[in-house]
Amino acid sequence: MKVDPFRPVPEQEVTQLLAEIHKQPELFEQLLPLVYDDMKRIGRAQRQRLGSSATLRTTALVHEAFLKMQKSAGGEIENRLHFQRLVARVMRQLIVDYARKQLAEKRGGDQIRETFEEAEYSLEAEDLVRVMAVDAALQRMATDDRRMTEALVAQLYAGFTVEEIGEMFGLSSRTVIRDLRRARAWLTIELAEFDPG
Repeated sequence: MKVDPFRPVPEQEVTQLLAEIHKQPELFEQLLPLVYDDMKRIGRAQRQRLGSSATLRTTALVHEAFLKMQKSAGGEIENRLHFQRLVARVMRQLIVDYARKQLAEKRGGDQIRETFEEAEYSLEAEDLVRVMAVDAALQRMATDDRRMTEALVAQLYAGFTVEEIGEMFGLSSRTVIRDLRRARAWLTIELAEFDPG
């Protein structure tokens, strides 16, 4: 499938290729040109959520996420929104793994093999601790209400709109708004005592 970089990619082309990838995982590389802009948008949203001192390069994050997803390309991905949801989850995992590794190194832990070049990152210790605190809070939230947590993750980490989240989960905008309000309130309470020190 040849991709014209100046033409928006129709949803059905992505969905068709995703169906083919389920049967032939080696076709996964053909997906990147079709979803690259989506992944860049999600990557930028992830970076913005880390705060102003975080300078993770979006391109590095996108490529690492794509490679990680390629390893499990045989799994069924229903459509572009489902793919975007998975990308957001993978990017969040990469950022949390990086923060965990950096904190371990700062505390004198074992040296862990670099996935990204060090120059790709510039995270302050406070940002690393915040990433870990938010992730731990989201994990606790997920044990109480998985849908609410996934809706918040989709908005916080991938920059999805209420309408996109509704389409992703098959919910009305009103339900998504209610879930997001509850999730934000829950997260605010969980992080009320957050102290990066």
